[in-house]
Amino acid sequence: MISRLLTALGLTKSANTTDGRSGAKLEGAAARTWPDVEAADSADPHQYLSDQPIERSAQDRFNRAPFAQRIADTIAKRTDPSSIVIGLFAPWGDGKTSVLEMMQESLDSHQHVITIRFNPWHFASEELVLRGFFATLADALGKKLPNFKEKAGALLQRYGAVLSLASVSLGGVVEIKPGEAAKGLGDSLSSIGLDELKARIEALLAESGKRVVVLIDDIDRLDRDETHSIFKLVKLSASFKHTCYVLAFDDDVVSAALGQRYGAGSAEAGRSFLEKIIQVPLHLPPPDKISLRELTFEGVNAALKQADISIKQERVDAFVRHFVDGLEPKLETPRLAKLYTNALTFSLPLLKGEVDIADLMLIEGIRVFYPKLYSAIRANPDLFLHGEQEQRRHGLDRGISALDELLDSCIPNSTQADRAQVKDRLLKPLFPRTGNMIYGHEWDKIWAADQKACATQYFPRFFAYGVPDGDIPDMRVRAVIDALVVAESDTAREQLEQFVERRAMPRLIRLLRTKVDDLTQDEAAAVGRAIAHNGDLLPVERGPMEMGGTRMQGAILILDVLRHLQQGDVREREARAVIRESRPLAFGFECFRWLMHSTDKPEEDRLLSEAIELELKDILAGRIRAASDAEPLYFTEPKDAPALYWMWQRVSGREAVADALQSRFDAHPAEVDTFLDRFVGEGWEVESGLPRRSDLDRRAYDNIIGLIAPEYVLANLKQRYGTALDIPQYHLGDHVSHETRFAHQFVHVHDAVTRSDEVPNGPHA
Repeated sequence: MISRLLTALGLTKSANTTDGRSGAKLEGAAARTWPDVEAADSADPHQYLSDQPIERSAQDRFNRAPFAQRIADTIAKRTDPSSIVIGLFAPWGDGKTSVLEMMQESLDSHQHVITIRFNPWHFASEELVLRGFFATLADALGKKLPNFKEKAGALLQRYGAVLSLASVSLGGVVEIKPGEAAKGLGDSLSSIGLDELKARIEALLAESGKRVVVLIDDIDRLDRDETHSIFKLVKLSASFKHTCYVLAFDDDVVSAALGQRYGAGSAEAGRSFLEKIIQVPLHLPPPDKISLRELTFEGVNAALKQADISIKQERVDAFVRHFVDGLEPKLETPRLAKLYTNALTFSLPLLKGEVDIADLMLIEGIRVFYPKLYSAIRANPDLFLHGEQEQRRHGLDRGISALDELLDSCIPNSTQADRAQVKDRLLKPLFPRTGNMIYGHEWDKIWAADQKACATQYFPRFFAYGVPDGDIPDMRVRAVIDALVVAESDTAREQLEQFVERRAMPRLIRLLRTKVDDLTQDEAAAVGRAIAHNGDLLPVERGPMEMGGTRMQGAILILDVLRHLQQGDVREREARAVIRESRPLAFGFECFRWLMHSTDKPEEDRLLSEAIELELKDILAGRIRAASDAEPLYFTEPKDAPALYWMWQRVSGREAVADALQSRFDAHPAEVDTFLDRFVGEGWEVESGLPRRSDLDRRAYDNIIGLIAPEYVLANLKQRYGTALDIPQYHLGDHVSHETRFAHQFVHVHDAVTRSDEVPNGPHA
């Protein structure tokens, strides 16, 4: 299947075919490029690819051995004794050092050639570079030529010691100031003496019949002054006969550095300077795309094996397609292929089992190939998760595409067509809502189930290399489910308390909801029972935008669980257990609300029969009555007391509830204040966002008198507050207590209702 896909994408050719650009054979590319992913028997999770060059032509993957061979043969077979300087130009990471290694391998086969490697990084100053170069030259020739060190070694070192790079002008003229240049040597040399030294060295080289080849690499890694020094050195020393210099560097980088010292200061001025020094400029042939693709995919496969990760075929297909379309245009050098492989080697073990691996590999590709875009995605989650339709819906449409604007700033040197390809072939597959299609909220659950980067709760993991605090590893969720199946009630609570400590209970509930459909009957029942028995561990969030929060999500989870269970006795048994055993009582009521069938939904959506619903109502009302007998609900369930009293009176009637309340208030009259308080909600100031108690309005009044006679409450309040309530004030200000304010407001609303006046009905939470 993979072979067919890669063939369709142009990733493979037959063993007999060659790529027209490079002439490289592509034998079995599909098998080498992406074999079926299987776990390695033993994998080292710390095995990263080094950036070391190849050492032999047999290791050549990019058809550059013939190129290196041609340069070596040209140097070795050259009969002209004059010196020559060859420039090998290529970007960083493109394989210049590997070509130098293959050149040296070829040059070593010629007996009359002496190859010398000189590394300017080893020397800290211009003077040391100069002396180090001639010392290296003398030492290498002394090892290769019998008696040469005695004859010419001292001459070379002396030649280097007497010179200063400052004495070399742009035209290559050497002007010696004997008093300064010969300092410390114990003698004084004129320019004539220098010429004599040079002539004696050249005569010894000619007598030996040898040709010296000096290879200098990494010039483009030096700073501006160091780069300038190297080319002055080459200008000076390249005048020796029977020598050849091969300089490997990025010509754009070096031209810019040299241009700052010469001419108008531009890269063009630096390139003109190069032309004065380098007689043979050569550009390294670019690696063909298929070879780079093979190298990259082999690295991806190795990283997957090291992490012991298997991927389904359809995700392999998706990764290959989007990599080729969106990332491969930036895959320009072997070094980038290795950087990408090492990025995966690092990240895959950290997020194994916690995210969609194909998405992770694509996002890591964005980090390596488009680093500014990666940072922009991480910093703008709303744009990539919700798209621009969401922004327009909130009135933020500025008439231009925010995504296009972002791409323009993150990939500034690309063409419009290139940016469009990144957008359409890479970003839209990863983040579908950045496109023009509308994806409803049902897609959030689908994407979360697949651990996709476009799922809100999974997005941070792709950029944090782990599971942030407040989140939960998916593998941990699986372990908890397994544990709940066999756990006793106490053990189950201990399992859940671990998530409370991490402030991760909201996330656990949402994750469990995404996994219900994949659970067995036993697993689903165990999860439902554990949540029902430990509802007190579910936080009750507070805030202006909180609509139910985690407690409501827990009740919906139990609904999902019961719907997943087999219809009939099993489902009914578990439903009874939920209403009978759920803790706290308020959570049992929340579960009851979600299990009941509403008239606005089709009959086929009914979870339980009407008879079972009536039975559950009786069970819940009995629990509420028993709880109230033990201690008033307005103390034990302060936020939920109104709803619980309402449920009780629906089943048992208003008189039963009123009798229980009046009996309590007769014994404890002041508790009426606490009872009234529970019917007044909480509002949130628009400017400050701070909470503020609402007023006891008509809605709260109606809820109260639905449980107890208003005359009874009125008599209680007037007996305790006296004449202050003869003329009740609805707006008393914040200087009075809540109890006093609510007492006045109850009487005020009652009087208005009695007179049929308009009654204040302010914010009510």
